[in-house]
Amino acid sequence: MIALKHLKQCASIKGPIEALDLTLKLNFCTDTRQYHHPSLFVAIPGVKVNPLDIIDSLLEKECPVVIFQHDPENEAKVQTLKTRFPKTDFIAVSDSVTFLQELSHQHITHWKKADPKHTVFAISGSNGKTTHKEMLSHILKSIKPNKIVATEKNNNNHLGVPLTLLQVSDQTEMVVLELGSNHPGEIKVLCDIAVPNAGLTTNIGATHLEFFGSEEKVFEEEGYLYHAVKEITHGSGFYLINKDDPFLSRFSGFQGAVTYGETSDVEARISYLENGAQISYKGQHLVVTNSHITGRHNKLNLITVAFIAHHFFPESREQILTAAADFRPTKNRSEWIEFEGLPVFLDAYNANPSSMKAALEGFKESVVEQGFTLDESCVVLGDMNELGESTPAYHQDVASFIKDLGFNNVFFIGRYNAHYLKGHSAAFGRPSTSEFKNEYRGEVLKKYRIHFIKGSRSLQLESLFDIT
Repeated sequence: MIALKHLKQCASIKGPIEALDLTLKLNFCTDTRQYHHPSLFVAIPGVKVNPLDIIDSLLEKECPVVIFQHDPENEAKVQTLKTRFPKTDFIAVSDSVTFLQELSHQHITHWKKADPKHTVFAISGSNGKTTHKEMLSHILKSIKPNKIVATEKNNNNHLGVPLTLLQVSDQTEMVVLELGSNHPGEIKVLCDIAVPNAGLTTNIGATHLEFFGSEEKVFEEEGYLYHAVKEITHGSGFYLINKDDPFLSRFSGFQGAVTYGETSDVEARISYLENGAQISYKGQHLVVTNSHITGRHNKLNLITVAFIAHHFFPESREQILTAAADFRPTKNRSEWIEFEGLPVFLDAYNANPSSMKAALEGFKESVVEQGFTLDESCVVLGDMNELGESTPAYHQDVASFIKDLGFNNVFFIGRYNAHYLKGHSAAFGRPSTSEFKNEYRGEVLKKYRIHFIKGSRSLQLESLFDIT
């Protein structure tokens, strides 16, 4: 619930709030379809719909407070609504999203002050943010039911982060927050809102280069979380430094920081097992296994989040290990499915050069582990987007990587298939998923016994299997 007293600290408010009972706490809502009385409703203007046109149903329930974005058209609408619904207070703000950011900042700041153990754990990085978030929240929710709030889906931007923070209640003990960025400065904005006191930057890779220009600039952006946690906590906040990453390894330690990786000069050393991974820290060993994930990168993700959970809740060691073993990838994201009796690795959510290579290495491991040969396997790769001027070179490089791994039954799908083919001329290029579907569902599926499908979201590669 949201304390109305926080409205006094929101600079975006234009209308008077003196008539409000600022001692009240209300539920929070931005969707008329999900309104539960009594709630503070924030009308966020949409591209096609103005919420003020469709809120009669909640006003009939005597919604106590409606926040709306100030402009002449909305003011006229509100004047009419005030006449019809006198029991509702309408408060104007300069910008609805800015108001959400201000309100969520006040809300989470007071929540943290209420208990020094309250933690906002933020995750940034080029690859694996959502996987880390899903794995960590899965483990934490299993040991602390109803006390964990986590980013839903990939609502990790300037609107999604505030909406996540506003779900925090007095019962919440920890927030798992994914921070996304595709333009310089966005991680700072999110850190300013959420004031994280713990975190992890997964890795630095070639993502969103169309907007950043270089991996060095990606590092400056994604790595800002390190500086934020260090500053907010005066160096005492828990923060993991990935020493295996050439960029993140530049970060120096501080009181609350822990270095991790496979190298010998780390505090928490990782080693891999056939079905999992181990992390050794201060003479103790934590071992996790999971038969539902593929590749070293996902084993790394899982052992990392298990270590994080163990740091905060060491008394729940056995529950952590059990939950880690039970984790299954979310739909269309690094998941194994069965289609027409064949095993298929499907990741139709995102793709960039580093995530492609990691997933392909993991797939090759699985091909061998499941008793297949590379000649029996089929690889389908879609476009990698937002790579800027280096787009042709990155696609060619990934194709060469596939060739070096030994995969020859390869199909490149999308507008960049010609660039792929320069790196693996023995492969096949197709212009779109829809134009490839009949061929794939026909002769390709019949010919090969194990399949790998990965590409950027725009390709909608899951439609090859009629998955939505």
